[in-house]
Amino acid sequence: MRRTRTGSNRIPADQRRAEILRCAAELFAARGFVPTTMDDVAEAANITKRTLYRYVPSKEDLLFEIHDTFSGHALVPSDRQDITDPTGEFRRVVRQTAQMVADHPTEIGVFFEERKHLGPAQARLIEERRDAYEAYAASVVQAGIDAGAFADLPARTVAQTVLGTVTEMYRWYHPDGPLSPAELADQYGDLFLHGAAAGRALVTTRATARPISTPAAGNSQDHRERVRLAAVKSFAEHGYHATSMRDLADVADVTKGAVMYHAGYKNDLLEQIHRSTFQESLSLLHEELANDDDSTPALDSLHRLITVYMRFVAANRDAIAVINDNMRYLDTKSYRRIDRLRNDWLAIFRAVLDRAEANGEIVGVSPSFLARALVGMFNSAARWYNPRGRLRPDALAQLFSQLLFHGLAAGVTVR
Repeated sequence: MRRTRTGSNRIPADQRRAEILRCAAELFAARGFVPTTMDDVAEAANITKRTLYRYVPSKEDLLFEIHDTFSGHALVPSDRQDITDPTGEFRRVVRQTAQMVADHPTEIGVFFEERKHLGPAQARLIEERRDAYEAYAASVVQAGIDAGAFADLPARTVAQTVLGTVTEMYRWYHPDGPLSPAELADQYGDLFLHGAAAGRALVTTRATARPISTPAAGNSQDHRERVRLAAVKSFAEHGYHATSMRDLADVADVTKGAVMYHAGYKNDLLEQIHRSTFQESLSLLHEELANDDDSTPALDSLHRLITVYMRFVAANRDAIAVINDNMRYLDTKSYRRIDRLRNDWLAIFRAVLDRAEANGEIVGVSPSFLARALVGMFNSAARWYNPRGRLRPDALAQLFSQLLFHGLAAGVTVR
């Protein structure tokens, strides 16, 4: 039932716009961008559709303006000068990013999970803003390297990792939690500057398990697998709701009837993608730990797990993108089944981190916080890492281990 609208003309325009964006963000977060209509937004904001169009001309503009609600927090300093205190400025950037997430977790989640629906010009403008902020963060890291305060690591990759990891707070941050944004930022700052390892020298061994690259959708001779791979590609590129069964048939080069016969409905396919991706990664992680025992240093095990998983990310970016952006669209029973698999996956890393704490290999950082930081690294890397570039998965895993174990501290490297 539509609420009675009273006194709408007395609300200042800036407050009305903010309310529209808040309602749109909540609807996009709950239902997704594609299923949400402008009628839904008008209803939630308690205004007419005609009034809504006076503020925003389209859903795409709503999505773009939702980004604007938090992008102002991440502006490059207007009075850029030489960075004389890289460590202090690094902490400031981390604090600024953490506060941005704490202030706008819903908006950030909507942006990351729905930005594929932006038009080219809007997407390009947002990429320019992101690139400018990453470039500034990289300049802070480079200033620390030049001053001899930070280890000689690829500054841009460090910046992407740090900013991405902190931004992933949006998935779990709650304002009623035990730590304030400033306290969380201090924990991230300490971790990325000094690491969690008790020792200051660490030699790691090479991971052994290697994932099999995911084949292209049209290459499999098995119709069921062709449909699944078509769903991976289409859901990652266009989104779950924007992909029709006809779209899947076209990508898989089969009939629409064949899609239904071999895969069932779209939600069945979405669950299959989640299940197969988690099961394959679980198998690889268990395989890597198969020969470890109580005498194996836990941080050595952790580094090898990070390496194996980053190889998996490189080979399965689309499937991981589907999981990161679309798990909320599973039906209730499917979600519970997949959530159990996700917990099994996380438990592997938590067990190794708990062993590291029990052995005295990590100090000053709780295993739960380290696990969140590591998952944040994985999730953010799945968005920005290009496995076809010069940085190989093993090298990125090495950098992740460096930041987790020793931070940016000069003279200490994982090897």
